[in-house]
Amino acid sequence: MYRLLGMLVSIFILAIAGAASAKSVKLGIVVETLGNPYFACVKRAAEEEAKSHPDLKLTVLGAATGTDLIGMTKMIDDLIQKKVDVLAFNAIDPNAMVQTVNRVQGKGIPVLIHSDDTAKKVARHFVGPDQYYGQYSVAKAVADELGGKGTVALMEGVPGNMSSILRKNGAKDALAKYSNIKLVGTWAANWDRAQGLKKAEDILTAHPNLSAIVAVNDDMALGALQAVKARGRLGKTIVTGFNGVKEAVQEVHKGNMLATVLTYCDSVGKQLVRTGINVANDKDDKSKYTIDTGTIPLDTKLLKTISGALK
Repeated sequence: MYRLLGMLVSIFILAIAGAASAKSVKLGIVVETLGNPYFACVKRAAEEEAKSHPDLKLTVLGAATGTDLIGMTKMIDDLIQKKVDVLAFNAIDPNAMVQTVNRVQGKGIPVLIHSDDTAKKVARHFVGPDQYYGQYSVAKAVADELGGKGTVALMEGVPGNMSSILRKNGAKDALAKYSNIKLVGTWAANWDRAQGLKKAEDILTAHPNLSAIVAVNDDMALGALQAVKARGRLGKTIVTGFNGVKEAVQEVHKGNMLATVLTYCDSVGKQLVRTGINVANDKDDKSKYTIDTGTIPLDTKLLKTISGALK
């Protein structure tokens, strides 16, 4: 009995010591805009994951628009003033935000870049999907659907944004492998549905028999799809997106869009919390820069096969 009592006392002492040594972590996450379904998802997932970590104090902020560099910088500065232990944000300007990362880390606060990487690998980690690969796969699906011939318009996000660059390059490289596919041009719609609609209207006016519009995010794709429907081109002009938001996946399943790319926005949010805690406690793998949260190209055939298997 005395031996059992001694073991219980030892366990109790270790439990108290563990509790006393547990470090309270303050993590700040900034996203370019909560008006974008992808970043709203990242926020929800991060806050859900935070519930499993009682010693974590999480703050998630979003700028007014996807191009508000000044607004994002102000929120980053506010989190610095709150003395967060780790700060995460996406680089809406890959070049300018290299200096931002260096400035924050110069104050002793490790930085995690998520979703949109910087032009140079200066942060502690990048958390997000392989965007080049995802877009390459979708553009290839478009070319294959067209039988290797036709005209394609490319709709990019914010020019100069790293996500837009990687996705645009992925699409161009895939389409370049088909000698009878003609890329008629690239139009910037700044990740916005209304701009996607307007740009698609302009594209279809200039190219009324266009074979496909490859949009590098779902909001722009959904705007383009609206223009395609209005012109009576549904089934004649292919539309694709990227990010795998619910509305876009539904349109792919219906056959109105050919494909999108599931980017696991929930995994990005959860991984930011887990990685932030590990970084704050100096328990992460410093040698590993990229933490790939994965991509899955989703086309109509795949989604119908899945839904059929579930019936």
